[in-house]
Amino acid sequence: MRRILPVIGIVAQLVVAYSGVHDVRISSFDGVQLAATYYAPSTSGPAVVLFRNCDQGRASMNGFAGKLAARGAHVIVYDYRVAEAAGRSWRETRSGDADRVYDWLASQPGVDRTRLGVVGGSCGVALALDFAAHHAEQVRGIVILSGPSDAAQRAFIARTPSIGVLGAASVEEGAAVGYVQPVVAASTNRASRMVVLRGAGHGTEIFKGSTSFEATTLDWLDERLAAARREWQLTPHSPPSSAPEAGTPAAPL
Repeated sequence: MRRILPVIGIVAQLVVAYSGVHDVRISSFDGVQLAATYYAPSTSGPAVVLFRNCDQGRASMNGFAGKLAARGAHVIVYDYRVAEAAGRSWRETRSGDADRVYDWLASQPGVDRTRLGVVGGSCGVALALDFAAHHAEQVRGIVILSGPSDAAQRAFIARTPSIGVLGAASVEEGAAVGYVQPVVAASTNRASRMVVLRGAGHGTEIFKGSTSFEATTLDWLDERLAAARREWQLTPHSPPSSAPEAGTPAAPL
C-alpha cells in the first residue's frame, strides 16, 4: 500500500515566461464546437490537459494553468458539453471530446507529443483516467483530486507502471479520500503519492485552498515530465510493508 504523505511543497521560481492565453474553439468528432483556453509558453515543452470540476468554469483553472505554462508546459482546459452525442454514452462522448481537444493541443507549434501530463478534479477524475488510458504511451503523470474511479480505471493504473499518480483530497470531503487512495495504491510507479489535506476544498479548487499543495503539484509534474524527456525508465516495485492502512489521514497542515 502506498504511503499517505503530508504535503511537502517548496514554491519554485518560475523561469519561463508564457506567451499568452488564447480562447479557442475546437471541433469535436461530431462537429460540436468546444470552448477551450490554451496557455502557451514561450518555448517548446510538454503538454498538460486539465479536467476541471463539473461545477466550475474553465476560468477557475486560470491560476494553476498559468503557473504550469510559466514552467514551460503547453496547457489546455475546456468546457464539457451538456448532453451526450447522438448514439454515444456520456462516457463515450466525453472521451471523444477529450481526444479531440488533445489532438488540437498536440498540433500546436512547440508541443512535445512524447510528454503528457493530466490533471483531473471531482467528475474530472474519471475523465482524466479514461483519457490517460487512451494515451498511455505519452502520459507520464496524472494528478487526481477528490473524484471517484471504477475497477477498470484502477486496473489500467496497476498495469501501467510508467504513469505516476499524485492523489489528494481534503478530510472534510468524507468519502473523497477513499475515492482517490485506491487509485494511488494500485500504482507501482515509485513517484506515486497520496496527500491528505485539511480544509483545502474539493477537486481542482484544492489548488486555491492550499498554495503549498499547488506548489507540490507543480514540482511533481515538472519531475515526471522531465523524467520522460531524459527517458528515465521506472521499474515496478512493491510498496513498503510498513505503510499505514488505507484511509489513515496525514497530519493536517
